[in-house]
Amino acid sequence: MKAVKLSVLRLARTAGLFRLFRWLSRSKVRILCYHGGNMGDERRFNSLLFCQADLLEARLQWLQDKGFSIIPLDAAVTMLGNDRPRPRPRLPTVLTFDDGWYSTFRGLHPVLERRQLPATLYLCTGYFVAGRPNLDVTLSYILWKAGRAQANIQGFDAGVDGAHDLSTSAGKKRLAGAMLRWLEQSGASRAGVCADLERFAAQLGVSAAELDLASRRFDFVRPDELLQMASQGWSIELHGHVHQYPVGRPDELKADLARCQAEIGKVGLPMARHYCYPSGDHDADAHQLLRNLGVVSATTCIPGLLERADERQKFYLSRFLDGENIHPLEFESEMSGFADFLRRLAGRG
Repeated sequence: MKAVKLSVLRLARTAGLFRLFRWLSRSKVRILCYHGGNMGDERRFNSLLFCQADLLEARLQWLQDKGFSIIPLDAAVTMLGNDRPRPRPRLPTVLTFDDGWYSTFRGLHPVLERRQLPATLYLCTGYFVAGRPNLDVTLSYILWKAGRAQANIQGFDAGVDGAHDLSTSAGKKRLAGAMLRWLEQSGASRAGVCADLERFAAQLGVSAAELDLASRRFDFVRPDELLQMASQGWSIELHGHVHQYPVGRPDELKADLARCQAEIGKVGLPMARHYCYPSGDHDADAHQLLRNLGVVSATTCIPGLLERADERQKFYLSRFLDGENIHPLEFESEMSGFADFLRRLAGRG
C-alpha cells in the first residue's frame, strides 16, 4: 500500500498538484513536529522519535526553496486568532520539538542555528529534572537491540528475575515494566542508574559500548543547554511534568502544569504559555481547563492546515509529526496541502 500511495503522490507532483495546492493554501498555517536527533542507531529503533540532522536539513532546504516562511509559535497563534483578515507571510510554518532530548540540542539545534530559524521546544520537565536517561525509552531500546526471544535475568528483584518470554510485544512490555519499577524505586544517582541499565543490558547480550549511555543519547538537556537554546531563537513551552495527560482528572492537570511551569521558571526562562498534549491525548474539556490555567494554545498529533482558530480551536491545533518514517513525497504532499485535501475528500478532515 505504501508503494501505491507513493506512486499516486509522484503522479500528483508531476502533474503540478503540489504546486497548485501550495498556492491555494498559501495563507494557512502549518505546524511541524520533531523529537530527538540521532546519535547512533536510535533512528532504526524508533524512526518517529529520532531523526538524523541530515533529514531536518533536507526538509528545511525544501521549505526554503518553495518559499515557506518559518515563524514563531506565538506569532502563529496570534495570527490564527485575528478576527479581521490581515496580511500573512507566505506559507507560514512553525517548527516544534517535543520532550527535550539532549540529541535535539546536540544534533538538531545546530541546523536551526545555522539557518537562524525560530523553534519551540515542548519540555517534559520530569525527565529534565531527573537528569538521567529516559528509562522507558532506554529499556525499550535494550530489548529491541537484544532481539532475543528468551531471557533469564538475575540479580535485581523477584519482579525482574527469572525466565522471560520475549517473543511477543506483551512479554517485552512486562519485562520492561518490571525493570522500570525497580529502577524508579532504587533512588540511585545517574551513575547508579546507568550501571544498573548496563548490567541489565549485558544479561540480554547488549554491551555497555553498544548501549553508549555516556553519550547521553537517551538523556534530556541540562539547564545550561536549555538556556543556550532559548538565547538562540527557541521558545521553551509546556509538555507537562509527567509525560501523560490525566484524562478526566482536572486537579492532576493543574498540578502537573504548575510543576512544569515552575521548573522552566527555575532555569530563568519566561512563563511558558503554550502546551503540547503528551502523546496527543486530550479530552473534550481540555480547552476550558487549559484556558482557566492561563495557557493560550495547545497542539495535538492530528495533521492538518490551519486558517483560523477561535477561543476553543486554539487548544486543538493540528500538527504534522515528521520523522525518518515519513517519505519525502509524503512530507511534500502534507506541507503543500495536497494531503489535507485528500483527507477532506475522504471525509477525514
